[in-house]
Amino acid sequence: MIRTGIGTRLRGGSLAAPTALLAGALLLAGCSSNGSPQSDATAAATTASSAPSPTGAPAPTGPSTAPPVTTVPSPLPSAPPPPPPAPTASTVTELTDDYLAAGQCVSVVSEAISDIRPATYGPVPCESRTAVAQVTSRTRTALPRSRVPAAKRPACEDDTDFVLDLGPNLARANGDTALPYGKEAYACLRNLKAPHPGDPGQGGGPMIGVGDCIVRTTTDDGKPSARELRCDWTGPSKAQYRIVKKFRSPLLTPRGSTPDKCAPGTAYEYSDGAQQACADWLPGAPDGAGAPGLTG
Repeated sequence: MIRTGIGTRLRGGSLAAPTALLAGALLLAGCSSNGSPQSDATAAATTASSAPSPTGAPAPTGPSTAPPVTTVPSPLPSAPPPPPPAPTASTVTELTDDYLAAGQCVSVVSEAISDIRPATYGPVPCESRTAVAQVTSRTRTALPRSRVPAAKRPACEDDTDFVLDLGPNLARANGDTALPYGKEAYACLRNLKAPHPGDPGQGGGPMIGVGDCIVRTTTDDGKPSARELRCDWTGPSKAQYRIVKKFRSPLLTPRGSTPDKCAPGTAYEYSDGAQQACADWLPGAPDGAGAPGLTG
């Protein structure tokens, strides 16, 4: 009777108490350490942060600590060294082939004093604002062979604006302390800017070429010669002839070659020793058209 009664009470008792205990345990499991329930978002974030990365390494949980990438610019190519400066008059004391060689430019060191003292020139870079002319050709430096004026030498082109006797020029640039005639060399120069007196018809330049205009003169020994004038007759004197042909003097013609000559009826011809020139009358020139030709 006693066993039966106890068993009956257990079987017939209510299941409410065990069920309540189980619910309480579950409730405790869902609470945070401070007693408040975790939100769904917090739980999801915790799960995502602890999930393994696809490569097997844990996913980063904070900002990256890798050092920033620094771009180092590639070094620029080094500039070529500047060319050596052109020698100046103060650094040149001896006349050599390097002094005012072909291609160099010059500036005015001192202006001309009437016909007493010609202008003095010194070498400067062609980019200089003071450069006024460029050497187009130059004779080799040598011991003096003659005192023939530079204008009579045939080394320069017909469009040369002026010729520089380099020995005296260097002496003037150095205060006349160097020997002006110890050696001899000549430079042919053309102005960097207009005017160009050496151009045909402009009445200047050391050479007389085709297209230039002249008046008739004679040398000291009575041989025909010429003086150049402008072709437009703007000067105090008027030209009489225009050069139509120029060639090597027959005296300098190579052996076996036929010397050149002026055409029949040429109004005037003359030689400067190296070149022979043929000239015709200028229309309207004084003593001009119809006058008989003169030959040298």
